[in-house]
Amino acid sequence: MTEKMSDQIISALENRFACKSYDPAGHVSDSDFNTILEAGRLSPSSFGLEPWKFLVIQDRDLIDEIRARSWGIKMDADRTVILLTRRSVNARSTWVHRILHDIQGYLQEDEIARLEKLEAFQRDDLHILDSDRTLFDWAGKQTYLALSNMLTTAALLGIDSTPIEGFSAERMNALLSERGLIDPEEWGISAMVQFGIHDPNHRPHPKQRRPFTEVVEYVRPRPQVRSGVTAGL
Repeated sequence: MTEKMSDQIISALENRFACKSYDPAGHVSDSDFNTILEAGRLSPSSFGLEPWKFLVIQDRDLIDEIRARSWGIKMDADRTVILLTRRSVNARSTWVHRILHDIQGYLQEDEIARLEKLEAFQRDDLHILDSDRTLFDWAGKQTYLALSNMLTTAALLGIDSTPIEGFSAERMNALLSERGLIDPEEWGISAMVQFGIHDPNHRPHPKQRRPFTEVVEYVRPRPQVRSGVTAGL
């Protein structure tokens, strides 16, 4: 990676902020928006299971209803996306079978071995199978990887964004179910995100982050001890 590209990435992230007010005339082109969506689609996920779906909301009446169930939606944002999380993503689900067989191309014998590994990981390592909620929360973590890539891609394209957790999950799931947009037994809302161009009068606060030396800690090789003498001293 060239120094120039490194500078561009850091500059984009330094200037990225959670936009609170959008320019109603601001527009995100279809090309740029598709790039943002592709960044989400191409994101990594545990076991490559892609437990997500992105609802692009273009119905202004529906956005009004969403706003009534949340406190984070901005009416003047140009693009609104709801990130859904797949429920019951485990070794016995049809979703996992489809991903392994149809998308990843596993043959039956290899798929069985992969499913056994997934079940052991979920059951023994992270105890994900303790409840439906822990399983959903684990899948939701994967969705946030996609959200992060979408936000970063937007920043690199010079597009403003607002990640949104400020909503009633129960009421939002009910709304999407009533609209026929989800089967609540299979999907649940994880997060929302909006994109657009910020209002020119909207001045974000300077980036406030803990210093690099406080956030990053290097774990270096331990000194080797030979014949009672510490090597390298």
